[in-house]
Amino acid sequence: MKFIDFLKDQYGLLIFNFSFLTITILVIVFSPLDIILFDTIFYITILNIFFLVLYLIISYIRKNKFLTLLDECIDTNNLNKVSLFKINNEEKQCLKLIKTYKKQTEDIINNTTDKFKENKEFMDIWVHDIKMPISILKIIIERNQVPECEKLLDKIDDEVTRIENSVERVLYLSRLESFHKDFLIQEVNLEKVVREIIRKYSKYFIANKIKLSLENVNYYALSDKKWLLFIFDQIISNALKYTESDDSISIIGEKTDNTFKVIIKDTGCGIKKEDLDRIFEKGFTGSRGRNMMKSTGLGLYLAKELCNKLGHHIHVHSKYNEYTEFIIVFKENY
Repeated sequence: MKFIDFLKDQYGLLIFNFSFLTITILVIVFSPLDIILFDTIFYITILNIFFLVLYLIISYIRKNKFLTLLDECIDTNNLNKVSLFKINNEEKQCLKLIKTYKKQTEDIINNTTDKFKENKEFMDIWVHDIKMPISILKIIIERNQVPECEKLLDKIDDEVTRIENSVERVLYLSRLESFHKDFLIQEVNLEKVVREIIRKYSKYFIANKIKLSLENVNYYALSDKKWLLFIFDQIISNALKYTESDDSISIIGEKTDNTFKVIIKDTGCGIKKEDLDRIFEKGFTGSRGRNMMKSTGLGLYLAKELCNKLGHHIHVHSKYNEYTEFIIVFKENY
């Protein structure tokens, strides 16, 4: 606390003190004595100012110590330490209110944490339950591949894949906060990861006649394979979502002095300039996503968050109605 702020709080005391001093001086001046006792007035004024200043300095030092100690105890979450400091009744009341507020806040946090854990457990159970019928649907589609129903089954398979991807996004979102408990850093071959995702969407590539180019991605990066698969899945599925027949997707690796870049470029609809800075925000779908009703605003958000946690960097370049280019940067292995 600054001394000037402390003086503002003592405004009432200062007015009372100087009012009382003024009245005392006036009583002496207008007393029935024949002479005015200037020496007495001087001594009274000097003593009054001296003891007032002394009181203010001592009070300021004491108040400052109390506030500093209170601030430290709040930071260390140990308000009982303040009780050891000699405090007046006003400070005791303030401390009591702070402790009451602290307890109420802790109760709210604990209740919220318990509800969050309960919801997370429910979400994990739901994801586990819904994965079973998705797997069964995929088996049914594979075992009933007849030429007459091929197109219909492919469409059903596409929709099942979309459901599966949505379920995965929900699962990864719920696990994002506990990421540190579920990752294994090792050398991962980026080409194998990319090809695994391409195989997943191979039917979509063929059915929509989307050209694919894969170049120079045979590189080993320090990362977590499972999370990296999810990141590439989000980027490639996002590229497929906004490309049309006869468009193209290229996945190219570029080696620099101390980094390796994977550039995923599509010739789809592109991203509007005003949306570029927000596409990694949670829940942001952009004008194209809102019009097509295909986007949840979670995929790119999760990709960005996971890249940050894994120590990779992701950014995007785009020109509306021409192309979109996602670049994932990996640090050099030493």
